[in-house]
Amino acid sequence: MHKLRNRLGPLRVLDAVYRSGGVGRAAEVLHVTPGAVSHQVRRLETELGVQLVQKDGRDIAFTAVGAELALQAGELFDQLEGVLAKAAEAGANRRIRVKVIPSFAIKWLMPRLGSLYLRHGDIDIEIATVSRADDTELHNADFVVRCGGGDWPGLRADLLFSDELVLACSPALAKRLRGPEDVLGETLLKSMIAPDCWDRWLQSAGLAASGDTRFIPLANAVLCLQAATEGLGIAVTQRAYITQDFAAGHLVQPLPQAARSSNGYYLVSNPARASGPPFSLFSDWLISVK
Repeated sequence: MHKLRNRLGPLRVLDAVYRSGGVGRAAEVLHVTPGAVSHQVRRLETELGVQLVQKDGRDIAFTAVGAELALQAGELFDQLEGVLAKAAEAGANRRIRVKVIPSFAIKWLMPRLGSLYLRHGDIDIEIATVSRADDTELHNADFVVRCGGGDWPGLRADLLFSDELVLACSPALAKRLRGPEDVLGETLLKSMIAPDCWDRWLQSAGLAASGDTRFIPLANAVLCLQAATEGLGIAVTQRAYITQDFAAGHLVQPLPQAARSSNGYYLVSNPARASGPPFSLFSDWLISVK
């Protein structure tokens, strides 16, 4: 096996000479000098102990042994190219599996996903939602979007957006809020997936909830934002989730205060698993549309 590996290079050169019909043309195909081609052929002759080519004017001609070897080597290289092409096709066609929390999927990913399909209509993606996204989900997924500091050993993490919590409510409710302290007199819509978000925002505004503060617990940020759109109360959410609603006027940010942290939302993957053109295409696109 060791000898075969050492002879693959010279065999490839011999195949190129046979296919192209001469040393000079083979050198052009291989992007090397004619001298380098001749050297590889002589090396193979020395290792095998048999003459493969002979002088024929200004070029060379194959001996019977050389022609048979070149023909067989060429067929083997063609078979190998076919095997490699099938392997590449299998990698290109494999479904990309992504796991995200529902609010990210609905408020951030879905509005952007159409641009990916416009560019790459044949890409195959499966998106699953989980109540809590972390790297343990990577055992059966190629990518996970999770919140954190971005330092997960052995994993690749690309920042999508920073952690920034802002308030969102209907335009009518916003008229009742003159300052942060007025928030505590309204109904606060709390996501049960991220129940600490209200504590973080209130703390950033120098406030704290009391026993009189009214919360409506809802399953996730999407329900909170829908309830806020209907005028049921105030939601606190990631700024990145709400830009389209603000632009459309369905919701407004009633106060400028925001709660920020050093964390962010990252596209996380295991490089050993999520490698190859389709995975790079997906990750490059997702990072670019942030």
